[in-house]
Amino acid sequence: MQANLIPQLAALVAMLPLTAAAVAARLGRNLLLWLLLAAALVGPAALVASQISAGWQPGLSANLWAGVAATLLAFAALCLIRPGAYRLGALLLPYLALSAVLAIAFSSAPNAEGPVILTGTWFSLHVVLAVASYATLTLAAIAGTAVLLQERALKRRAMPGWTGRTLPPLAEAEAMQIRLLTWSAGLMAAALATGAANEVIETGQILALTHKILLAFLAFALIVALLLLHHRTGIRGRHAARWLLAGYLLLLLAYPGVKFVKDVLIG
Repeated sequence: MQANLIPQLAALVAMLPLTAAAVAARLGRNLLLWLLLAAALVGPAALVASQISAGWQPGLSANLWAGVAATLLAFAALCLIRPGAYRLGALLLPYLALSAVLAIAFSSAPNAEGPVILTGTWFSLHVVLAVASYATLTLAAIAGTAVLLQERALKRRAMPGWTGRTLPPLAEAEAMQIRLLTWSAGLMAAALATGAANEVIETGQILALTHKILLAFLAFALIVALLLLHHRTGIRGRHAARWLLAGYLLLLLAYPGVKFVKDVLIG
């Protein structure tokens, strides 16, 4: 992985202009946004494509980069659908830049599982759905964080500061939070189902209760419970955001968290 250090640094540098513009509230839904977003997406996407050319890489660094690339792609799609979604970039892009820095820092960690060749439709589909669900839930968690910050600013009756100038309005952030959460639940259900199908095909057994699977199921159960509560009781605002962030934390523990234990602590 050390030989891949220069492409990783290039991918990180490609993300920095968009990150700086978003944090400084210099973005709008205009040509500058799409140019900077395209530049930020090309670097991580090309890096991930080169990494998986010889097979899916289950190591921590490769998984972090896959999450960054998928989340940037999901963010671009969201910006196309919802005009104000670009304002989530002020929180999202520093988080993704930090993920990229961690991916570079852990690039020398041993890959505990080794490369996995993408064989079989179910396995390939499972990988795509799992990464897509992670990316979508990341966006939902960012929207939830925006809800928390906007509610805090309204409570304090503060003059429009960085939060008011940069983040989406509270009502819009709440709407995106629920919509993204719904998409995440659907994608996670499909990812878990295809993972179980692949396990049955490969080993003849249903999913084994590993730490990763258990945490993923707990995250999925929490997300579904939150959606049901929202439908039945109308739970929203900071209460819904806190539940959402708890579910995202469980998915973080299941996805890169388990990789960190295997590759860094044990490896």
